[in-house]
Amino acid sequence: MSTATTASHRIDVLHPLIAAAIGAVTFGLTMTAGEVFGLNSDSAGSAATSMLEIALYVGLVVAAMAIAVWLGLHARAGSPSRLSATTLGLAVASAATYVGFWSGWPHVFGAVAVVLAVEHRRRVGSFSAATLIALVLGAIAFIASTVTCLLG
Repeated sequence: MSTATTASHRIDVLHPLIAAAIGAVTFGLTMTAGEVFGLNSDSAGSAATSMLEIALYVGLVVAAMAIAVWLGLHARAGSPSRLSATTLGLAVASAATYVGFWSGWPHVFGAVAVVLAVEHRRRVGSFSAATLIALVLGAIAFIASTVTCLLG
């Protein structure tokens, strides 16, 4: 009897990097749309100030992505309890950083929290109390910060 093994080349949509990228892109699009359509309540500055602000935004989002992806990969490599705890931690971080919605951190942390909660459900077969709370809290923080970026 022989066994053949083949490598799976499917894209894992529950990967923290994909979720973090979706959070970052959502942040960028909502901030840009708010500026372009005049929905933001802040005043426009000079071109040099705008470039400096953009560089600051990019730096903050890249830092959030690095933290969220590292934590997400570490959690996925561990037990379901570690995955659950990390998911809840990222959701709480997303809600806590909502006060700094302009940093992009609530978007990135919220997106990764939602994906890790779904990954937990995929592995275990159901949501635990912590992952269900994380799913709801991460989604609320993600949506609220998206709306605030458009109108804020």
